[in-house]
Amino acid sequence: MEHEIAFSVEVGPAAGGGVVVTPRGELDMATQGELRAALEEATAAGAVTLDLGRLLFLDTSGLRLVLETAEHSRRDGFTFAVLPGSPAVQRLFEVAGVVDLVPFSDRP
Repeated sequence: MEHEIAFSVEVGPAAGGGVVVTPRGELDMATQGELRAALEEATAAGAVTLDLGRLLFLDTSGLRLVLETAEHSRRDGFTFAVLPGSPAVQRLFEVAGVVDLVPFSDRP
């Protein structure tokens, strides 16, 4: 029997300044609004790291949100970095051919 993990978003300070936003569970059409709100609020810090390491699932609406946030960072002048998720999560970026459009980083 599978245990469904409720979606949540944790926001905390980053070691080098700014904030780390960590979604947990499944990021999909039903939950992306909660992450969008957290990311929009976090941009006030000037530097945002999105940690995908706790996601169990990512669909195209979540992918679109990551791409939109990357574009907003270039347009609005805040720093945005993405810590990669599991191989299953990263596969969506690869299949969609957008890996080069996302500022992936190996550290928070």
